[in-house]
Amino acid sequence: MDDPATISDKQLLSPNIGLICDAGAVQVSFRNNFNLQDGFDGGVLEVSYDDGLTFQDVLAAGGTFVLGGYNGTINSCCGNPLADRQAWTGNSGGFIDTTVSLPGGCLLQFMLRWRMGSDSGVSGEGWRIDNVDITQALTLYRAGPRRRASVRRRCDERRFVMTYSFLRKFLAAGFVPNRG
Repeated sequence: MDDPATISDKQLLSPNIGLICDAGAVQVSFRNNFNLQDGFDGGVLEVSYDDGLTFQDVLAAGGTFVLGGYNGTINSCCGNPLADRQAWTGNSGGFIDTTVSLPGGCLLQFMLRWRMGSDSGVSGEGWRIDNVDITQALTLYRAGPRRRASVRRRCDERRFVMTYSFLRKFLAAGFVPNRG
């Protein structure tokens, strides 16, 4: 997203991401690179649990940054739509790794929104997002006779982390989450 010298509100939306109810915390990892007017332009990560009708900051939604969290607060002057919010602002000096942990529970689906706001002043290069990875820790077993599964589909029960696309393959093969 470019950083213009005018008031703007730009966004990058994920599709709806379906997960397993009560399977454990969700981690969102990505790389981002920003060069924005320090303290006046910035970017935030927001989450929606209602099909994109409303979004809230990941921190307000109960999430926590594990790595590479916000580094400043957006100034309230000059019309930035993200005024007075914590954000990524200034110059990251290249791509940085960011990981945020979303609360567990029954999050059947959610959407992510990377949102960048700018004021009416100085422009910058902008904000880049890359390599988004969503993981969820869970224990699986095959439906029917109580056979346990891991990545190899056979061995004793253990917890492991899967990416969203890999999890879909397991579910299609008849595996279901172990509810305890």
